[in-house]
Amino acid sequence: MEIRNEHPGDEQAITQVNCQAFASMDEAYIVEVMRRHWPTYQREFSVVAWDGPQAIGHVLMTPARIRLLDQTIDALAVGPVAVIPARQKQGIGGQLLRHCHGIGASAGYALSFLYGHRTYYPLHGYRPCFGGGKITLDPTRMPAATLALRAMPVCETDLPWLVACHAQEWHDVDFGWLWGPTLAQWTLPGLNAVVWWTDDGRRAAYTLKARGRLCMLLADDPDLARQVLWRLKPATIDLHPCGWFANHVLQQGWSSAEVGHEPSPSAMACELRPGMVDACLAAQRTGRPTGGCMFPTPFLLC
Repeated sequence: MEIRNEHPGDEQAITQVNCQAFASMDEAYIVEVMRRHWPTYQREFSVVAWDGPQAIGHVLMTPARIRLLDQTIDALAVGPVAVIPARQKQGIGGQLLRHCHGIGASAGYALSFLYGHRTYYPLHGYRPCFGGGKITLDPTRMPAATLALRAMPVCETDLPWLVACHAQEWHDVDFGWLWGPTLAQWTLPGLNAVVWWTDDGRRAAYTLKARGRLCMLLADDPDLARQVLWRLKPATIDLHPCGWFANHVLQQGWSSAEVGHEPSPSAMACELRPGMVDACLAAQRTGRPTGGCMFPTPFLLC
């Protein structure tokens, strides 16, 4: 068996591996969209296992800038991890992960992280250390909007504002994945992503919905954010209870934010630099809330 990084021309073989492994095109589609649209996709971290001319396994690791213990660090997000059914339970997935970890450590990345099978990944160095909290809202009790708003497509000129709002939102959230100034990170076909404007020319908020669910609301003015929230009337939102939105927009009487104090068993990280996960878990034992991660927009399409 040969393990090597993705080469030009491997794309169809990688698609076939992911489709066979999951009996679905969802994960294969994530890889394809990440390759085309996500700016930190690197073939070096798209690793394929070959048995002669046949691709039998694939792991994608995506470079990410994340917040951890009040710092911004370089990490690798793992997923998907795929082995064709006929070759599963032969140790191929573990060999692929070890190969990827070696590449990441050599390149200076601090850790790799994922959402995955809670008993499989601990066999390969992963430990639960993030994942937690929820925000719920009562749309019937939200304060009524007083401003007219219009939704506009996301444009290049919105990117500096979006990046600043996103960094503000995730500043105090461990494992918060910071997005950058590339338009495709913020809007893709199949996602409902818009910037809301007031009549006097102010950006009120950016909202991202996938499959009818409000995944993100970014803003820099709490009152304007509430105006947009009243218009959308969501029952939940996929932001973290330690983020800017929860601490500046939500109000008693119509919302609640519950932060998890135990990591999710499926939200795990593996140290590529000694001590990174240990330090995170030690901080949680002294009362630091568990963090959470907003994965890239291609993951929201599936």
